[in-house]
Amino acid sequence: MKHGGTSWSHENAIRYYSSHRNSVADTYESEQFFLSRLLKPGHSILDIGCATGGFYNIFKEYEPTISYTGVDISPVMIEQGRTLHPGIRFEVADGENLPFENNSFDIVFIAGALHMAPNWREILAEGWRVSKQYFVFDVRLKNDSPTIEDIRQSFEKIAFSGQWDGKTIVPYIIIDVMTFKKTLDALQPAPSVQQIHGYYHPVSEMTVTSEKEVCMTMCCLIKQRKDGAQNLWDIPIKCPY
Repeated sequence: MKHGGTSWSHENAIRYYSSHRNSVADTYESEQFFLSRLLKPGHSILDIGCATGGFYNIFKEYEPTISYTGVDISPVMIEQGRTLHPGIRFEVADGENLPFENNSFDIVFIAGALHMAPNWREILAEGWRVSKQYFVFDVRLKNDSPTIEDIRQSFEKIAFSGQWDGKTIVPYIIIDVMTFKKTLDALQPAPSVQQIHGYYHPVSEMTVTSEKEVCMTMCCLIKQRKDGAQNLWDIPIKCPY
């Protein structure tokens, strides 16, 4: 089997991301939970793994005055983003090595990417580095150890053309909650607030893994505590405090 790195630049992938996940109606409840609460006038947002920039439209629906920057590892995705959204900043970049200073963005956002990234720990650390206030991202969690991140044991079939070619796959990483909590606690500076929201959901038909369902988890880490902000682990998994 071959890994799906170049598949993100395939014509069918570009077409898919250009026509999906472009409005609030296309978002999941877990995404809406935080975005509806966090976006404020003038916020600067970095979208890591932005594909063709569909979330630019989503952020603008919530708050028209946001400032958006999108980064993606695929040059073709970025070029299409620039075509679809003239005048908006898009950059080719790996989430592990972002070309931005510390504390550059009010909100750093990652959706639908970390569970396919073997370097998810490094991406988390880098996203946290460039976040000024909020870091919002999703992961797939499970209650029992160990974390599943061997692509031979857990993977997702890539089939943007509508039919899988029998070869192209990406990792499907499922993090056990203890490992996840330790990873969050190791971030520097330590998050002043951890707000976690999610629910169990069956894995897709395109996913091959030992787990029948995973906790679809959206996270919001806050660098500086605001009045009233407090830790929230609203998921059907016991927080390992």
